[in-house]
Amino acid sequence: ILAAAVNKIGVGPEDIVFCGRQAIDGDTAQVGPQIAEKLHLPQVTYVTDIKKDGNSLTVKRQLEDGYMELRVQTPCLLTCIKELNTPRYMSVSGIFECYDKPIEVYDYNALKDDPLIETDTIGLKGSPTNVYKSFAPPVKGAGMMVEGAAQLVGILNDKHLI
Repeated sequence: ILAAAVNKIGVGPEDIVFCGRQAIDGDTAQVGPQIAEKLHLPQVTYVTDIKKDGNSLTVKRQLEDGYMELRVQTPCLLTCIKELNTPRYMSVSGIFECYDKPIEVYDYNALKDDPLIETDTIGLKGSPTNVYKSFAPPVKGAGMMVEGAAQLVGILNDKHLI
């Protein structure tokens, strides 16, 4: 549905489709990459910084143990993490101006004729994953520094592990 909505708006040669890192329902981080795949757009995930130079972007991507810097051509799709931006707050007059702006809704009825819409691939029925359970890992206790094998053997012996 989201890919069809982006398709309806259209993607120009210098456009960037921004997505969040992941949805909070299934927590699978698949929404952005699936949109990119449906629209045949190059994608970069976990983006923390962007520099634009014409039709090309240099992006900094967060990894588990550091960062990766790479270049991608526009149009493209980026999934962003919170470090990418410092939010700004609207003024009171800006909030009131929003009330007069038209809102266009792209629901199933507005998009059902798009070639990207296949009823067996949308919604819960079309999800490629089914999250059984979502939870935070248990908090680990404080560690201990051991100096020398004799101290380690003593600790393991006291706990009847050796």
